[in-house]
Amino acid sequence: MKRTASIVALIVLPSLLIAWGGIHLVLRERASVCAAVEGHESCSCGCKELRSHTNRMATEAGVAILLLLILALCGAAAAFAFDARRTRRQSAAHKAFVADISHRLRTPLTGICLNADLLKEKRLETEAERDDAIADIADNSARLTGLVEQLLDHVAKS
Repeated sequence: MKRTASIVALIVLPSLLIAWGGIHLVLRERASVCAAVEGHESCSCGCKELRSHTNRMATEAGVAILLLLILALCGAAAAFAFDARRTRRQSAAHKAFVADISHRLRTPLTGICLNADLLKEKRLETEAERDDAIADIADNSARLTGLVEQLLDHVAKS
């Protein structure tokens, strides 16, 4: 969102400054023409045409400024849409990562718990079964340790 705000600021603020400058310039020019023409309403020196030209120029400048503002707002809307799409992609990637890591961590943990329960409840009758359960616990512990180290490395790099 911070990046979008920067993009919007780069698009909208200069456009608003240009629009304000354009409006200021047109209104100042129109005011000077109106001041010069005042009192010449009935003469034939072309004052009416000058006023008409100035009014037309003000209208055209207003339309150009309005188009500039619309363009700036469209750019801001596009920046927000881009940011929303990027946020959705990041959210989906985060959910997939959490689901994957959750599955990978639970699998060896389940094996450890199952074998520990079997040993605790003395359900394994032979020495070979107990040795296999202990070996499974050791293997799953090593696997779990490796996954946790990978996860911590990934977090440290992010």
